[in-house]
Amino acid sequence: MAVQQGLVEVTRETDQGLGTSATTRLRSIYSGSPLLSDLSDAERREWFQTNVLDAVINDGGHTFGQFNTSYSDSPNINDVETGGAGAPASPHVPNPVSPGAGSVNPSDQTAAPENFGTVRSDVPFTGPGSQLDPSVSSEAISAQRLGDLNLGSSS
Repeated sequence: MAVQQGLVEVTRETDQGLGTSATTRLRSIYSGSPLLSDLSDAERREWFQTNVLDAVINDGGHTFGQFNTSYSDSPNINDVETGGAGAPASPHVPNPVSPGAGSVNPSDQTAAPENFGTVRSDVPFTGPGSQLDPSVSSEAISAQRLGDLNLGSSS
């Protein structure tokens, strides 16, 4: 079942009253707003898809620099380096080993106990869950377009 949310197209004119706005008054006050122009819901969806969901956002170096919203740099589980010296115990969990007495330096850590955090748990729902590699799941998710998902459906 597809549920459509109204975005910018005015579906009915209203007069100011209890629980309603005055459409003509709003148009005169906000005459420069693109929301009250000839912008359509379809144009707004396309803008959002292009500029938010499929974008590389640059915060000008404030925090992250450039951020690709498709998560195209998601790791491949088999490429994650593990071991000591601050590396994770496995691609799924951090290294629980203390760096040693008097040290807070992760490079002093030894490797985690053998097989620590290497067994992924099954999920109680449909789909691969934690068995799916992040590089694969992010590619599938970023290929979706607005309107692809239906209410009540996980696929």
